[in-house]
Amino acid sequence: MSTEKDTQGLSLLSQEYDLVGKRSTETHYYLVQTEVLIRESNGKRKSIDTFSLHLIVEPGNQSSEEADKFTCTRFTVKSEDGHGVTIPSLAGWSYEINKQLLDDRALDEHGQLYAIPEEKFKVLIDSTGKKLSFDAAYQVYSAFVYYHSYVAYAELIEGKGIQDLKKIGDKIVLGESFSENPIPGELVEKGSVYKSGEVTMEFKGLSVVDDVPCALIGFDWGECYLTMYIKPMPTMKLKIAGGSHCQGDIYLDLKSYWVKQLTMTLSEMIQVSILGLPISKTGPLTHLLIKAVEKDKFVQD
Repeated sequence: MSTEKDTQGLSLLSQEYDLVGKRSTETHYYLVQTEVLIRESNGKRKSIDTFSLHLIVEPGNQSSEEADKFTCTRFTVKSEDGHGVTIPSLAGWSYEINKQLLDDRALDEHGQLYAIPEEKFKVLIDSTGKKLSFDAAYQVYSAFVYYHSYVAYAELIEGKGIQDLKKIGDKIVLGESFSENPIPGELVEKGSVYKSGEVTMEFKGLSVVDDVPCALIGFDWGECYLTMYIKPMPTMKLKIAGGSHCQGDIYLDLKSYWVKQLTMTLSEMIQVSILGLPISKTGPLTHLLIKAVEKDKFVQD
């Protein structure tokens, strides 16, 4: 037997939604947490580390094309044994991004992804005075890139994008599908490339996060492939090659049009070689959480 409540519920599920409404202009506070689990090729766990970025986002005036300001108030690295350290050089560090000045691959005029100055991450010293390993430093840099890369899916973009998702159940294939692009930046060597699979977005439904109504948007990168060259030391050049699969969910605040929460899982199988000889094969599993928090619950020091 149908009821008025049932009819209202069906209306919510069948109506059209505008997922790219005008964004609120207030300051936002985010926790960006990356958990990286490394397994050997036999499945045995090798290590697990957690990287936590506390990020303040101050949006610029969109009508005058002002840059957005981002401030890292605290960055912590926690190892499997529970030991945690902070990165003092990142505490209070700010940078700005004017999206109008980025090219179609989100690079600025210096070839930096999302205009993030990579020089800041080449040598990182933790709160005990110890230099972070190349792998750990790259994960610290990646935390910033992860935030901008995935939040971008919740914004209006040229071509196919979230603006094309109108009703629950809508699904689109993005133009970046099956594309091969060089991996930008000075932290990797020339010849490093990334090839995406079929990149899709789907309006999966409605949800609630911290009592805030949200649209639930899923994304999936399909089967991806990577070839990356790095120099952890001046005399050592490593080749990292393998495949990956990335998928996740965006919880978009239907009132402010900001990301309320985002989760992502990246599974990889990677082989590392030196001078053409394989030296290791691992299966990294990365879990990403981007969570909007209230100012009074935000850790700033």
